[in-house]
Amino acid sequence: MKTLKHIIYREWITRVRRKAFLLGTLLVPFLILLGIGLQVWLDSSTEEEAKVLVVDASGLISRFEDRLETWVPTHPDCFPERSLVTYRFALEPLDDDDFLQSDFDLMVFFDDGILQHSSAKYYYEKAPAMSTTRIISKDLATALERFKVKRDLELDYAAYKRLKTSIQLIGEDVVTRDGNATGRALIGFFFSLLLFLQITVFGMHVLRGVIEEKANRIIEVVISVVTPMQLMIGKIIGIGLVGLTQLLLLSALGWLVYAAGGQWLEAKELLKTTSDASVAVDLETWMASQSQLSFLLDVNWPLMVLAAAVFFVLGYFMYACIFAAIGASVDQESDAQYLMIPAMIPPLLAYILAASSIDNPEGDLAVYGSYFPLTAPIMMLTRIPMGVAFWEVLLAISGIVITSYFLLLASSRIFRRGILSHGKRMTLSGLLKRLKKSD
Repeated sequence: MKTLKHIIYREWITRVRRKAFLLGTLLVPFLILLGIGLQVWLDSSTEEEAKVLVVDASGLISRFEDRLETWVPTHPDCFPERSLVTYRFALEPLDDDDFLQSDFDLMVFFDDGILQHSSAKYYYEKAPAMSTTRIISKDLATALERFKVKRDLELDYAAYKRLKTSIQLIGEDVVTRDGNATGRALIGFFFSLLLFLQITVFGMHVLRGVIEEKANRIIEVVISVVTPMQLMIGKIIGIGLVGLTQLLLLSALGWLVYAAGGQWLEAKELLKTTSDASVAVDLETWMASQSQLSFLLDVNWPLMVLAAAVFFVLGYFMYACIFAAIGASVDQESDAQYLMIPAMIPPLLAYILAASSIDNPEGDLAVYGSYFPLTAPIMMLTRIPMGVAFWEVLLAISGIVITSYFLLLASSRIFRRGILSHGKRMTLSGLLKRLKKSD
């Protein structure tokens, strides 16, 4: 037992002390914030000024203004003043040379045909940003809508707007009275994605660690002191503790960023509700006033972190047994790639199911996936935010534990026979033959 503790401690301390581990763990929250900031910057950087010539060949949305001696929109409020997009109107298009010499960035052309096919062609010298085309499309659609109302319904647009109705469906669980199912599903997917990455990354650490020690013949010295079973278990537990340490550190850093960031925003009085923009509020009050963020206050975050830690330990141990057996069966990492394909199918399947369960977090795929041992560690995390019966969690944990036990027995046999074998390229069939051999 003392020897096993030394193996576990060595595997844990040698990786935790590495600068790459510390930097990777510390930088994750800041990289997330940097990614959000970069996305905001990219969205703003794609906005470009555009001067648009609208060629209304049939006079659907424009008219000639004698006083100004130019074509103007029939309903100017459909084309509001913007700093990015400005409009000019004409009855006839410019030819190519005149357009290139003009100061127009786009020339949109349409006639009566737009009433049937609802599409308009535009010309440009430099392709516009997607945000620009969305603005133009929305403005033209509004103008055409007014034309249709006046032509077909003989109503003014104000009357039509009063008749026009949009329906927003707001769901609510009849038992829990919770109406944030989509938001909770996103939280579950986030944790399942984090767990998928942690299991695969640290499982690969086990694989590489076994291959490196086998290639350097270090493992031959080690097994003269400990049994192959102790070595495999010690390596799996030690590396798993590294992953668990990182998971807990990320949780603590996430809370720290949330708390410190909230205090900074409150100190700067940047948080204000939509109901009263003159009064600064605290972070929780501001989040509660935002319909897209309020569900975050209802999530039991300590429970989610605890569940992620528990299912990481179970899921990692289950897959690490497979990775250790593969590492012991090959001499170099390139040979392991062929054996890794079938081993990676279940976690990849779980990730795909987790992504699809965002739309239906309580559907049959999500439920059955959370019961199947090879996908349960990842899939159960997608369901916990929705509310899961305790017996279902116990069922998933029991299935993982039982599966891990049998995988440990099988992997230890392969590990014991493979760590001292050299020079033979292992295949899946050879791996199965090694498993079937008796001691």
